[in-house]
Amino acid sequence: MKKKGFSEIDEKIMEVTGYGAKRGYGHNPALIIIDAQNMYVGLDKPILESLEVYPLSVGEKAWRAVEKIKNLLNIARAKKIPVFYSIDFVPLEELKFSSFVRKRISFEKKKEIPADKNSIVNLLKPRDSEIVIYKRYASALFGTPLISFLNSLNCDTLIVVGFITSGCVRAFVIDASSYNFNVVVVEDCVADRFELSHEVNLFDMNSRYADVVYADEVIDYFKKV
Repeated sequence: MKKKGFSEIDEKIMEVTGYGAKRGYGHNPALIIIDAQNMYVGLDKPILESLEVYPLSVGEKAWRAVEKIKNLLNIARAKKIPVFYSIDFVPLEELKFSSFVRKRISFEKKKEIPADKNSIVNLLKPRDSEIVIYKRYASALFGTPLISFLNSLNCDTLIVVGFITSGCVRAFVIDASSYNFNVVVVEDCVADRFELSHEVNLFDMNSRYADVVYADEVIDYFKKV
């Protein structure tokens, strides 16, 4: 990935510490599509317009990512690479237990929010044979059966796409790294509301927990699996 806004000191720190080395790919990948829900993707319009309808959405930047994700998804399906989706869903009666909701004005109770907010966008709609993980916290590996499913398939490499870069994507990546998977974040297949958060978290994940690459590289990898 490109290092934007780097100073000479930053470059020297990277050189001395060795952070950012390539971890590489394994032989048994899975495609992990994080929270590609209407409420996070939103409308294919500039973010301020999208936020008027879906208050947590990213808008047109997310839709550019969705188009790239669709390409990866098509190849994964053709190659019979396992595909897992996560959906961020907290029932209304459980909101009082959510530390995340307390960090924002809770939009979940607003009557004007569209009923399809929790649905995965149609362009990435799961097939009946594909598993959707319902999660209550940021990481799709926390309090869900996903780790068991991945282990049963002997997956060693997780290709991570979706939303939001600095939130649920990052949380999943850290957990997956802790479980010793080869973790690959696809830079042009993730997006964030805040551009600064997007760039900083991509840099940090690439430095410590994952390889951050572009979709074309992953497509080449999928074709060789």
